[in-house]
Amino acid sequence: MLLAFVLSLLLGWLTAPFASSVKEAYAEPALDAEMATFSDNLGQGLSVAILGGYRNISANFVWVSMYGDWQYRRNQEVLRKMRLAVALNSSALFFWIDGARIIANDMPVWEVGDRAAGSLFDTPAGREVRYRYARLALDFLARAPTSVASSQKILREKGVLHWKKLDDVPGALTYFEQAVALPNAPYYLSRVYAEILVKDGQVGKAYAFLKAHFATLPDGDLGAMKPLVANRIHQLGVLLGEEED
Repeated sequence: MLLAFVLSLLLGWLTAPFASSVKEAYAEPALDAEMATFSDNLGQGLSVAILGGYRNISANFVWVSMYGDWQYRRNQEVLRKMRLAVALNSSALFFWIDGARIIANDMPVWEVGDRAAGSLFDTPAGREVRYRYARLALDFLARAPTSVASSQKILREKGVLHWKKLDDVPGALTYFEQAVALPNAPYYLSRVYAEILVKDGQVGKAYAFLKAHFATLPDGDLGAMKPLVANRIHQLGVLLGEEED
């Protein structure tokens, strides 16, 4: 009964009027401000503390509810429910990553239309739309607490946003460099980092990095792709004149 009551309050709060622009949807940067607003809307002397152990369940409920709005491309409702879900459960890595991807990948298409999706890469106006939503996705990720923001997956996500959505290779390198330096970083991340270095014109650094990376790779682990890394090292060595073709 308590959970049903709390969820009904959540739904009532979520259907309240809110600002019409994407920019305004991000006017409050802090999660504690989001929770303060939520607590205020509960009213009647109630507090967010009433959620207790139901906070994570409520966050999941809100996130599932968000997909109903996503289906109908209700931009503002999706943004608002994302913000509430991460305010209720800020440690849920999935919310942060999935939310950023929806903002950066889906919302630009919603704005220009399916038939004009190619314009997001082919025209100046379309690229500006893509850049705007990429920045909003980064703003969303910037709200994550330090324990989440410093994770390899979030760093990778920020790097991809800079690389693929903002056409900002140096910015991407900043995050990939941090990600590959973390313990237990997946093998593929190092290979991607090396290719971004090459794309940035830092072939020598990519060559040295891959050689050091290769020395740490285990034999017999298919995920390590040791022969592939060896071949790429050779290719870069030829480019640099360090190895013979």
